[in-house]
Amino acid sequence: MKFLNIISTYLIRIVIVLILSFSVLNCSANKTPNPPNPEEISKTKAIDDLVYRFMSQSSVPGATLAIAKDGQLVYAKAYGFADEESGDRMKVETRSRISSISKTITSIAVMKLIENDLLDLDDKIFGDDGILKNDFGNQRPYKQFITDLTVKHCLSHHVGGWGNASNDPTMLRNELNASDLLSYIIDNIRLDSKPGLSYAYSNVGFLILGRVIEKITGKTYEQYVKETILSPIGINNMEIGGSTFEDKKLNETRYHNPKAYTQNFSRRDANGGWIATTSDLVKLFVRIDGSASVPDILNSGTLQLMTTPPFSYKNYALGIMINGGVWYHGGSFNGSRSHWMRTPSGYVAAIMINGDANNLKKLLEDIVATPITWGK
Repeated sequence: MKFLNIISTYLIRIVIVLILSFSVLNCSANKTPNPPNPEEISKTKAIDDLVYRFMSQSSVPGATLAIAKDGQLVYAKAYGFADEESGDRMKVETRSRISSISKTITSIAVMKLIENDLLDLDDKIFGDDGILKNDFGNQRPYKQFITDLTVKHCLSHHVGGWGNASNDPTMLRNELNASDLLSYIIDNIRLDSKPGLSYAYSNVGFLILGRVIEKITGKTYEQYVKETILSPIGINNMEIGGSTFEDKKLNETRYHNPKAYTQNFSRRDANGGWIATTSDLVKLFVRIDGSASVPDILNSGTLQLMTTPPFSYKNYALGIMINGGVWYHGGSFNGSRSHWMRTPSGYVAAIMINGDANNLKKLLEDIVATPITWGK
């Protein structure tokens, strides 16, 4: 009998343990979100496959991607490594240099000044009648064509010289800050032709616009953009990046090219100096997409002005590249690439990598073209 009692007690304990275990498991299941719909996983897998294939074929350590549809963020994902040496993974919060996408941001800032009647596209920049008057350069009179330069010429890359094609002047004299570099360029490099005659992509034009913004507002370029454009729409993570690895900002990726840290990056401010997350870029650019889904930060007339090429070259408007109804801009610097785009079908997307691969534009086009019905 004593033996049976022992067995009974033992069995009761087993039953109690099983009941408690079931309860714990059941409780954990209730706290765990339902598994993703296999159909949705299949849809987004096509996007992920495109990114991973691109990274593999182009030896890209890491990437971040964000997509908005009809004004709403529908996808944000990080891929690979932010730092291959340390093993740190990319996160959606990881920031990266956006380089020439900064030109679109500078254009938005200029357009805001135009809306506030503080600036006009045809305002001259240098000389007695110019916004900056004789603040830059030491040689007087100015060399030929410099006093003809207007805000419109700078925004549309019709400067008349100082282009990137052969020897980008913004890469000279690494020890100079933005203002001193501009004075050096004015004194030492002539314009090739009268502004407005031909398109030639120019970092110098946007370097100049940064100084125009500072002159008109009495604030640094970065301060004005943050206070007037970014903060009002809840973007607080964007800033001008540093030059060296030691200057790397909080949550900023590593750039896996030694040359990434040999140039004076911070002085590029208005022509290519911002760092951001892809989600922040999308959050900003849905505010200039011309859609009613989310209120734009520029009125419709200003937005039309910004997206209309002012000269015969039809693929570049004012800080934005144009291909039919698609608006976009890319960015490139040693160790980093970036691209954003807006489509007439309601997409705004951005992608960034911490490598030197080319053709990021085609990758983002393929991603946006992936047949997914978001939110369904």
